[in-house]
Amino acid sequence: MDENTSWQRQLLAAAGMLVVVGLLVGGVLAVVALKAADVAGVGQPRVQSTEPPLGLGTSTPPATEPTTKSPTTSATPTTSATMTKKPRPQRVIRLVVSPQQAGTYERVNLTGVYRGAAEGTTLQVQRDQGAGWADFPTTATVTAGTFATYIETGVTGFNRFRMLDTVTGRASNVVKVQIS
Repeated sequence: MDENTSWQRQLLAAAGMLVVVGLLVGGVLAVVALKAADVAGVGQPRVQSTEPPLGLGTSTPPATEPTTKSPTTSATPTTSATMTKKPRPQRVIRLVVSPQQAGTYERVNLTGVYRGAAEGTTLQVQRDQGAGWADFPTTATVTAGTFATYIETGVTGFNRFRMLDTVTGRASNVVKVQIS
C-alpha cells in the first residue's frame, strides 16, 4: 500500500506544480497584455484636437446647393435642401512615445495609429536635427491600422521624433524624448 500511496503523492504534487506554473504564466501574460493595451491607448478617452491634421489646410470650400429646377418645372413646390457628403476620413499618423524620459541607449517605444493606410505600409522613423529631419535607422510596418517599433539613442537632451510615410509624404505628430 505504501507503493500506491507514493506514486499517487507524486502525481498529486506534479499536478499541483502544473497548476502553480499555469497560474504564474497566465498572470505574466495578463500583465503584458494590460501593459500593451495601455501603450496602445485602449480604454483611454479620445482627445479631440481643434487643430487641423498635419499637412492639411484650414480653409474649406463653401458648401453649394444642387440646382433642382429645370425649364419644365411642375406646379408642385420644391424644398431647398443642402446635400452634405461625409468627408472622407483623413489618413493621419498619430504617434505616441513611451517612456518620455530615458537613459542613453535605453529602449524607447514608438507606437501609433495610421488609419486608412494600406496593410504593410512602411513608416520611417525620423529625428529632428535642427536644420531638418534625418532618417533614423528604424522603420515600422502598419498592421491593421497600427504600428509599433522602438529606438535606442545615445544623443542626450531633448530629442524630437516623427514617423514618415515615404510614399505619400505624410508625417506624424512630433514626440519629444528626454535622454539623459
